[in-house]
Amino acid sequence: MPVQPLSMDTALVVGGILHILSRKLLLWKLLWDKNCRGISLITQELFLIIYIFRYLDLLYLYVSLANTIVKVFHLVIALAIVLLMRYSPASQSYDGDLDTFSRGLLIVPCLILAIFLNRVKLIIEICHSFSVYLEVVALIPQFVLLYKRQIYENWVFAFTVLCGGERLLQGISVLTDWQESYREDPYSVIADMVHAVVFLSGLAVLIAQRLRVKKQQGMNESGAQLPNFDEVWDASKFKFEDQEAVRMETVPILGGR
Repeated sequence: MPVQPLSMDTALVVGGILHILSRKLLLWKLLWDKNCRGISLITQELFLIIYIFRYLDLLYLYVSLANTIVKVFHLVIALAIVLLMRYSPASQSYDGDLDTFSRGLLIVPCLILAIFLNRVKLIIEICHSFSVYLEVVALIPQFVLLYKRQIYENWVFAFTVLCGGERLLQGISVLTDWQESYREDPYSVIADMVHAVVFLSGLAVLIAQRLRVKKQQGMNESGAQLPNFDEVWDASKFKFEDQEAVRMETVPILGGR
């Protein structure tokens, strides 16, 4: 029997579930565990920018109450996550020294593409295209942070998968009927394909790295503990001898001989 294409409605429902699960997981960690270790603030800021530009139609177009609630929900949650990571007690666990990917390196090219590659030369359409293109690369800072960190909790990896899975499902539903979708919006179809490549490549790199780290742990036969990136170094653990004092103490002994 032929495989039935994944309908857009089903993709939107499942994608919405993944979106809620990812945000609920991160908010729970931020509010109750006071922990955002391994989460890229840059990626979360990019998601906030994406929702702001995508939902500008809230200012002039009313579709339905449910539509408005969903869009406002996305905006409020994205803003809350950014504020909590910046100013709440959880900010103390933020890996700011590792989360250094340039925002401009992602935003500027997406903005240029949106200006030239869009269906209609209107400001609102350019803004929507910009949000689509930016979503393609929004997870790159998250992947880079986890690659630099090497060691991170399982929930961080699960959160990353949930974030990318939402857009990936929509891309699969489009590609199952790609001819019709390409006629309607070719730029969005290409963006979905590029997003799939970026997301799956990032996951492949992280999985390969985790396997390599576990292999190194297994080869650690000496029993020495591997570096813990969360450990705070305490100078009091180490003793330093005063070489001058030791030399002065040994001089009389040598002279007595």
